[in-house]
Amino acid sequence: MVLVAEARPEDVPSPRRRAGRLRGAGPRALGLLAASAVLAALVVASVAVGDKPITLGTVFEAFLHYDDALDDHLIVRGLRVPRTEVGVLVGVALGISGAVMQGVARNPLADPGILGVNAGAAFLVVLAIYVLGITSLLGYVWLAFAGAAAASVAVYAVGSLGREGASPIKLSLAGAAITAFLGSLTTAVLLVDLSTLDQFRF
Repeated sequence: MVLVAEARPEDVPSPRRRAGRLRGAGPRALGLLAASAVLAALVVASVAVGDKPITLGTVFEAFLHYDDALDDHLIVRGLRVPRTEVGVLVGVALGISGAVMQGVARNPLADPGILGVNAGAAFLVVLAIYVLGITSLLGYVWLAFAGAAAASVAVYAVGSLGREGASPIKLSLAGAAITAFLGSLTTAVLLVDLSTLDQFRF
């Protein structure tokens, strides 16, 4: 027995909506191509530009005919390429996380500052410096992850209260409230202990 789902009228896009999607696809494709060209130019500039001027010819030579006896080749392959790779990966991670956050919150203006993620990360790092005396960079990273995750869960839990569930407006309000609360706690800890303030700023 084969069950065929009947399409509802609201599920079928109208001709006007289909035409609007087709019209918007062209500008989006052009924007994507332009952004890709800008990214490629910035990658080349990141590898070529630095404290020591290196010509583009030398940059390409470092990739095609690498010689570890040449300082310029060492600078390009050992310093500037890793720097560029990290920059690109961080940009990709920020873009994906922003898209996920906006999709979950159903709000095109959602960002880590509005939804309490930054405040949660900062508060847990400051608290760990003040209470536990943690000074390692790796410790800061994992504590920031944990604080951001805890703040995100708290914002979603508060924003989900009530019969309507987690609406964009409630999530934004919950995020603003928790951001203000955690920010005040962070400021209080920093004002109490100047050594924590110096370490946190550093």
